[in-house]
Amino acid sequence: MMDPDATLRDLLEAVRVRAWDRVDELAESLLQWVQNRGFPPATIGSPQLGVEWHRTVTTMLCYLVKSKSRAARERRRRKAGD
Repeated sequence: MMDPDATLRDLLEAVRVRAWDRVDELAESLLQWVQNRGFPPATIGSPQLGVEWHRTVTTMLCYLVKSKSRAARERRRRKAGD
């Protein structure tokens, strides 16, 4: 069973250190977890906002960091081609 709070912390740390393979792995795992109706991690805002709020924020964050990872890889690929 996943600990989504720990996974979110690990994901944010992987983004911070630009560990793009780890970012992709963690984002995909967390995304699948919440899409399969696993409880979401606590994100921003008060707990009173509810589970769907945290699920939505988590989903958006996962897509955002996956996009950031793709962009970083593309920049690296273009730079290597220079």
